[in-house]
Amino acid sequence: MSEKLKDKRFDIFCSPIKLDLFHSITHHNQIWRPDLYDVKIIHRESRECFEHLLNRVHSQTKSDSGRILLLLGESGAGKTHLMRAFRNHTHEHGLGYFVYMQANPNISKYEHYALHQAVDSLDKPYYQLNGDLNGFLRLSNALIEQDAIPKNKIQHLRNSELSQENLAILISEIADIIINQFCGQDLDLIRALLYLQCDNAAIHARVFKYLRCEHLVEYDSKVLGGLSSQDNPLNMLEALAKLMLATNSGAFIICLDELERIQLAEDAKVKFPLAIDTLIKLADKIPNFIGVVACLVDFYETFKNTLQTSQLDRIRSDPRPSTLITQCNQEEVQAIIEIRLQDLFNNEGIEFDKNDPICPFPPETPEKLAGMNSRKVLDWCREQREQSMIIRQYPRLPNDTEPTGIEPIEEPVIDALWNNHLNRSHSVPENEFELLQLLASSIEHCTKELNYSHQFQCLWRQGFLDIGIQDATGNTSQQLTIGLCQKSSQGGSLAKQIDQLQAQAGVRKPIALRSTEFPSNPQTQIAKRLGEFIAVGGKKIVVFDSDWRTMVAMTSFRLEYENHPKFLEWLRAEQPLLSLPSLQQILNIENSDPPPLPDPVLPVIHPTDPSLLRIGFTQGYQPRPYEINRAELVRHAAFLGSPGSGKTTLALNIIEQLLLQGIPAILLDRKGDLCNYAQEAAWQTPIADSERAKMRDKLHAKTEIVIYTPGTIEGQGRALNIPIAPNGLGQLPSGERQQLANHAAFALGKIMGYRDSGQDKSRTAILGQAIALLSELQPDQALSLDSLMNFIDSEDSLLLNAIGKLDSKLFKKLVENLQTLSLTNGNLFSQYGESLTAQSLLGLSPDTYTGKTRLSIINTAFLGNDENILFWVAQFLLEINRYAKKSPSDKLQAVILFDEADLYLPAQSKPATKDPLENLLRRARSAGLGLMLATQSPGDLDYKSRDQISSWFIGRVTQNTALDKLRPLLSEVKNDITNKLPNQTTGEFYAIHNGEVSSFKADLSLIQTKQVSSDEILRSASNKTENSPLSRFKTFLFG
Repeated sequence: MSEKLKDKRFDIFCSPIKLDLFHSITHHNQIWRPDLYDVKIIHRESRECFEHLLNRVHSQTKSDSGRILLLLGESGAGKTHLMRAFRNHTHEHGLGYFVYMQANPNISKYEHYALHQAVDSLDKPYYQLNGDLNGFLRLSNALIEQDAIPKNKIQHLRNSELSQENLAILISEIADIIINQFCGQDLDLIRALLYLQCDNAAIHARVFKYLRCEHLVEYDSKVLGGLSSQDNPLNMLEALAKLMLATNSGAFIICLDELERIQLAEDAKVKFPLAIDTLIKLADKIPNFIGVVACLVDFYETFKNTLQTSQLDRIRSDPRPSTLITQCNQEEVQAIIEIRLQDLFNNEGIEFDKNDPICPFPPETPEKLAGMNSRKVLDWCREQREQSMIIRQYPRLPNDTEPTGIEPIEEPVIDALWNNHLNRSHSVPENEFELLQLLASSIEHCTKELNYSHQFQCLWRQGFLDIGIQDATGNTSQQLTIGLCQKSSQGGSLAKQIDQLQAQAGVRKPIALRSTEFPSNPQTQIAKRLGEFIAVGGKKIVVFDSDWRTMVAMTSFRLEYENHPKFLEWLRAEQPLLSLPSLQQILNIENSDPPPLPDPVLPVIHPTDPSLLRIGFTQGYQPRPYEINRAELVRHAAFLGSPGSGKTTLALNIIEQLLLQGIPAILLDRKGDLCNYAQEAAWQTPIADSERAKMRDKLHAKTEIVIYTPGTIEGQGRALNIPIAPNGLGQLPSGERQQLANHAAFALGKIMGYRDSGQDKSRTAILGQAIALLSELQPDQALSLDSLMNFIDSEDSLLLNAIGKLDSKLFKKLVENLQTLSLTNGNLFSQYGESLTAQSLLGLSPDTYTGKTRLSIINTAFLGNDENILFWVAQFLLEINRYAKKSPSDKLQAVILFDEADLYLPAQSKPATKDPLENLLRRARSAGLGLMLATQSPGDLDYKSRDQISSWFIGRVTQNTALDKLRPLLSEVKNDITNKLPNQTTGEFYAIHNGEVSSFKADLSLIQTKQVSSDEILRSASNKTENSPLSRFKTFLFG
């Protein structure tokens, strides 16, 4: 091999391409996937035994019972890898249906467990390299594609939109023909499988309930033509197996792996025989049944005496147990390494060199590693590659000392709990919006399974789901738009959904999801349209019922067990959601562009969990980093302190770290000092600490900074116009709609000088009814002041009916007040500038999305007096309330800083902002919105909502009035700090969280606040500072 080629191979070897190349453990959720690295010479005798059993099923020799193969081996021998090889061999050659299940110490009724695992296994792609066709549809096709069934009936069933009654009649007619062909088969099961031919996700979901022997309510039964619930799992498994045999579909194989897990149960000596007995019962009844039992040798020798003699004879004869040879010989080690390196280099276009096939490993490596098990061989190779990536040196010849390797978790507690949880009934939502919500939360959950090496940002947009995927470096590697395309192909309905998806996606990659198979008949127009869709970069993916159920199951499982100390370890090892066929295809992590090469130096170790934000150092004899959990910010935070205490700097430090993690922020700025973020000079101020300088440059490159100046006239700044009520108000539930309408009416009443009593209160009530009604009548139109006045002035009968006993004579004065408001405060209601929407402010609007994280700064100085400011902020709060209702999230997705929050939430008065802000404090948590309240006048803030705020940061407070107001809050903590607050210096804070108190010195923010003049604010708002030469250069450097 030439030195040049050798260097190329080494460069690729040291790159982050295919980092799992030498991953040593086969996880149960990988069983259904093809194995590119299967070495067929390993465990050759066991493979031949299994293939013999398969051939027996397909032979002409009739048998009255099935067979059970017992596989014994030590830890690391490759038992689960062999199960995967069995499955791939069976399905690649169309020799049967393979069901995989792991032993579960929490299961006592193995027949139910076996059926559940069988349904999940048969719902996976039958053989992924051949497409998405799952096992059940393959069996259904085998039933219906008989010569005796007229072709027109098949096409009618697959392509026509039929009523429930006509569909049931057609299926019964076809089932009757089939039962004549296959006497003695289960007619109801045949009918159920025929329903899978229908292009209807709701029908499919009910078929799977039937197959799992779950209860069918009356409507479910009616949808399936009167099929009733089944309650005998063994009968269902037997019926499925016999149908497979009748249709020449081959063997029915159930593999029970890791049987040693049963020893974790207290009654293991009872459960072990029960598990074996379940397989024996199936083998006795089903001639095409093959059971495979895999376990550790030591476990079997210990527990075999709990079996009856007849049970032992059943698993020890015909065939005899197969004991796996744990140690690899030199030839096998050579093959293990060679097959992986060949794939790595071929993937990068480097030719394979037969003369030096395992380069950059030394040629003597196989000889040195011979005698190890396959797991330890792979662990050694992985460790050598990781070392080479760091020090840029070729792997060294192994020592004679055998490496330790990584052993599996001894007590797979979480895995057993998960299997048990998954075995329960989990209802899949039928509503498309709920399905996309479930998908979005599942995709975001995958970030944890990947140990935060990738970030997934999901955004609901006009019936579609936008997904941004960021790699380990923070660069956006993929931008996707997902749409559910569940409609029938008849009448062009499915084609229209595809067209809408493609139009909405724009430059993003469109992905069409479907719970049933996409039409594939090449003679149809829809097949042609799908081909065109894929040709331009689109992707179509089937989300199987078992995938949806697993996503639903994980939602409840995470809530129950996420605090378990082994949960994250299990999650990252097993990747239960990321291993689902649909999510693998959607996210396509394996085939995304790899991150850049690592520096050839030892890296600095940082915490892998970005949820912890370091905001300073504790004070005391041995200072240590003080961290807060990002998740706590959804329960809001308050920053209190006298002028100069550093409270705003602390809040901005937290916000900057969140921006670096892709979490957008909105800052409400009254004085103009927060607008310093838009000044180029602020980003060029010298910083002595080089690490902080790099962090600031990265923040600048990754953040889109936008200044808004509501209240300005056309041609100045960046105006932000507000509707009378939030857009989309009419689409909310009636109770939510009325509540927000009342808040909007109260804000209007305040700016018109209305009091909260007498006729003013009645007029405000009428105003609330009018806003709610008009928004319902015109749900897609922004509500303007003119339209509201005209609606009230017309004394519309709907409004008269809605106001009940209130006097309509109040209408005239109300209209006059609104007209005066329009004339005297026109700048508040001007339609010039951008419309106020939460999506735009958070940088999530498709019209303005740049791929950067948005920092929106709203400077309210141009609105004039406090009443105008309070009215405008009230409308802002109503919009955020609406967004919170429509955008639920269980994790932090944005933060909002209210500087000088005492104006909006005062102790002694009730401005237009108070109710909406209190409402938002209660609601924002469920939407993942963190509110940050900062004030230099702690004595003026209303603390009645303190229970909604979990984190309090209190700096220097000197005023006695403020200290008195803080006493109720401080009385709830364990240590009295009241007398210590006046003596704190700038940047010193007491943090109060869940009754605990910590003292720390806060870090500085990367950008310091500085008063910016009004003229400069207007100039910054008018300019797109993110396109400056310096910003473009930093974007080039940092992505």
